[in-house]
Amino acid sequence: MKRLVKPLGLLLCLAAVMSCSKKVDSVVSDPKIINPISDFTITPDPTDGFTFKYNNLSKNYTKLEWRFGDDTLNTDANPTHTFLATGKYTTDLKTFSSTGNVSHKYVDLFLAPDSIMTVNAAKTGNPYEIKFGVSIKAKIKSILWTINDVDAATSVVTTTKDTSRTPIHKFGIGSFNNFTVTVTTDKGSVVSISRSVTTEGIATDITQSRIAYKTNLDNNTNNVNENYTKLVDGNPKTKFGYYAAFPFPLIYTLQFPAPVTVKLYAIENGNDSESTRDPKEWYIEGSNDGNNWTQLDYRFQSVGFADQLRALGQTSTRYYRFFYYTIATPGAYSYYRWRVTQTFGAFQIEEFQLFK
Repeated sequence: MKRLVKPLGLLLCLAAVMSCSKKVDSVVSDPKIINPISDFTITPDPTDGFTFKYNNLSKNYTKLEWRFGDDTLNTDANPTHTFLATGKYTTDLKTFSSTGNVSHKYVDLFLAPDSIMTVNAAKTGNPYEIKFGVSIKAKIKSILWTINDVDAATSVVTTTKDTSRTPIHKFGIGSFNNFTVTVTTDKGSVVSISRSVTTEGIATDITQSRIAYKTNLDNNTNNVNENYTKLVDGNPKTKFGYYAAFPFPLIYTLQFPAPVTVKLYAIENGNDSESTRDPKEWYIEGSNDGNNWTQLDYRFQSVGFADQLRALGQTSTRYYRFFYYTIATPGAYSYYRWRVTQTFGAFQIEEFQLFK
């Protein structure tokens, strides 16, 4: 009997030990997690508008990956990166901790052509001649100018290619043209800018960005196809007409959402009646309240547009022509008005435009 009790006691003790062991094993501690923190700043290269220095401020990481939004990957701690074109790029810094956890930080970069390169076009002093040039935050490897010269009389476009830094080009009187300049830097980056240009220089039409427009004199025959809206509708083949003796100053007023500096304006003459319906005397005026006006430009012409063109031997193309005028004393205004005080009889104009 004693022999039997002793083995039973041993079994009970073994069972108790195993039970305790199971209880201990069931308590599992959480694994240690290290969360990385991705952070960085970007410093532009002052000598190259395409190049940026990335300053890593990340914490708790063992490795990292930079993606710059242009299909490139870099694993340096503080890389320098050069983009090859303008546009929007999203930088993604991805960091990894020793426990395999991941963190991201995203930053958008906008490489606008105008932030890298500026274009200028100035009169040379010779009639209708313009000298072009660029200023760029980079070293120029090559440059290409594509100048489209639009014949004001026939609308035929003549394209000129030029690879010089400062080309000089002569445009036709009254022409509204355009050009594109493309620069490749010594690092292979490419930037292009396109602009409109007249014989007075670069011109950006702001007429259609107006928020209000009014006049004190509309078409006198109630012809909706020739009412005052046609003067600024952007269509060079529609016109405004007042077919009677000019009774008092004609005033066209345009309002813009914010003060803007107008440097140039254009008047397109009518399609018939020689110069008998052209303006003879006028003022360009600016205001910031719509009540108090400042004189910006004054013109008086002894002969009308058609007669001016006839004197240049352009009798067959004396209509539908733009005439460009530089503002004598430009300033920033929210309101602009064209105040015509004399004509050569009646009044007929195809288009009136303001340029900054």
